[in-house]
Amino acid sequence: MSIRKTTLEMLGAFSVLVVEDDDIARVMIKQGLKEYFKAYYDAKDGLEGLNLFKKHRVDVIVADIHMPKLNGFEMIKEIYALKPSQPFIVITAYDTDQNIVSSIHSGVFSFLRKPLDIQDLQTAILLALSKKIKQKQIHLSPTVAIDTNKEIIYKNGEPLFLTQVNNKIFWLLCYNLNRLVSYNMIEDYVYYGDSVNKSTVHTAILRIKKQLNDVNIENISNSGYILKA
Repeated sequence: MSIRKTTLEMLGAFSVLVVEDDDIARVMIKQGLKEYFKAYYDAKDGLEGLNLFKKHRVDVIVADIHMPKLNGFEMIKEIYALKPSQPFIVITAYDTDQNIVSSIHSGVFSFLRKPLDIQDLQTAILLALSKKIKQKQIHLSPTVAIDTNKEIIYKNGEPLFLTQVNNKIFWLLCYNLNRLVSYNMIEDYVYYGDSVNKSTVHTAILRIKKQLNDVNIENISNSGYILKA
């Protein structure tokens, strides 16, 4: 087995989302990536990509810039508003995009030009995920820790599972640790844009706190919640 093949097998613990409106390019990327990832998702425009991001846990996103409905820049900004640490690899055929990409966020890890070389893309993804390959745990309290790479919650060293909705709320708080998560952000990410009564969110937060005991989730009146490390 080649060294490159062995290295690419490290991607088996991760998920990738490819957002590309060109059908031929999307198929080519899928052929070069899908076999290596635990989960592979693709979308033909930025709006579909944003919805897939909200629905699934995604470790790295490969995105074209010029797309219909919601372009790559708009999609990236929407996702960063929910998950500031999300790594992106941007691909484009236009020379003028690079300065705009660099102004968006440092999380845009690589900028690749079309026509795309699949080995260059594989290498860029490996580099973008290099920090994630090592397990990273954050202690939220004396009894609760989270694995930010695998998105696993540990209580007293044992995995703890929340309901689907509560899990999404909790990880949205984790993505924005020590930062305000507004009610609008919760509606957008957890409830896919549907309007939700604040009391419904408050009840979900109370259940999360009950399961996690000493985790500090602070309610900011009429604004949202902050998970404090």
